[in-house]
Amino acid sequence: MHINGKQVGFNKGFNIKPTVKTYTKANKMLVEVLKMSAAANRLDAIKPDNPNYTKFVIESIENEDKLLEDGIKFLTELFKLNEKQVEHLEESIPNTETLANYLSYVIRRIKGQSDKQIELDDKKEAASQKVKDPKE
Repeated sequence: MHINGKQVGFNKGFNIKPTVKTYTKANKMLVEVLKMSAAANRLDAIKPDNPNYTKFVIESIENEDKLLEDGIKFLTELFKLNEKQVEHLEESIPNTETLANYLSYVIRRIKGQSDKQIELDDKKEAASQKVKDPKE
């Protein structure tokens, strides 16, 4: 299976073999991405005057750090990156959101979606978010 690497600074994509082991690792990574997203949403909902605000900020930072570390490790193992490629990967990803989006893309590919399906789903999601967002 071919996975595009342009989102994370690689001109060429990666070929991986879809296996149960890869699928299981993808599921574990998906759980981490979802936990970080849930923590970020919870943090957005909490006001600074809430007595638990500091606790949630610390949790959010810890979750973000864990996602960064585990996400890079996941991609490193999946794509069999060498040290130079890992450094390039770390320097090419501008923020946690970009990493989370790329991890989501990789996981969706592992779970059988084509690039075209992912693109269509993302467009539908973006369109529905515009409709739901009262600020726009």
